[in-house]
Amino acid sequence: MAILSKPEIKASHWYTNEGKAMHTVTKADGEGERPTTIRDARKHTLIPSVTNILGVIGKDALTTWKVNQAILQTLISPKNESESNDYYCKRIQSESMTQVQEAADLGSKIHHAMENWLIEKVQPPQDAMTYVQPVMDWFSATGLNVTDTEKILVNAAEGYAGTADVIFTYGKKGCGILDFKTRRTKEGKKVEAYVGQAMQLAAYAAAELGENVLDKCLLANIYISTTEPGRIEVIKHDNPRKHYDAFLNCCALWRYEKDYDPRQ
Repeated sequence: MAILSKPEIKASHWYTNEGKAMHTVTKADGEGERPTTIRDARKHTLIPSVTNILGVIGKDALTTWKVNQAILQTLISPKNESESNDYYCKRIQSESMTQVQEAADLGSKIHHAMENWLIEKVQPPQDAMTYVQPVMDWFSATGLNVTDTEKILVNAAEGYAGTADVIFTYGKKGCGILDFKTRRTKEGKKVEAYVGQAMQLAAYAAAELGENVLDKCLLANIYISTTEPGRIEVIKHDNPRKHYDAFLNCCALWRYEKDYDPRQ
């Protein structure tokens, strides 16, 4: 029996030293593209993304959620007599990933709508407006001066790169990095940042502005609820230096695990 699996969403973004995205490479037969691998990275001397590096951090909450989804899937999709245990396990894993893929698709749609509005002031499509309008209102109220969006940042000395959602200035000398995150929320429950999200912003800030101004940089996530349309939460991260130091430790662990040093 064929297994119609839904691929698990994993961070696998790579960049050249010049800051060109190289998330895919041409297949050996020349027909189409495939995801870039660590083997390709060694061959082309590529730099991993920040999210790629942060994959070394265990994400207990995410793992628990995935296990729970698989357990729930067994309740609505029991094993057929004709299925082997191995096939059944793979089918349940595949079917339980549906919600992950749907969440990723909605997140991409919202992110794309925000990007178009920030860059070209294109009004979001109607099905995304409910999610995006509160963010648009927040930008108008704060008066932040957006200096760049979707900018690829490279820190060749430390061997990482990434794409920052928003780079901004405020007041006379203030500067900062913003990142959008979609999140399933519950009414009345406070939104908390996940481990690694402050490190991601600190890494971007160090690459763009330099380590010497880290402590003067404002780092913030804007969480856009996908379960309570219209709700957003803005979380600011104090002590950027602490988060950047933690990220550099992740870089060292990543290099150790992959046996690959992308530093220039």
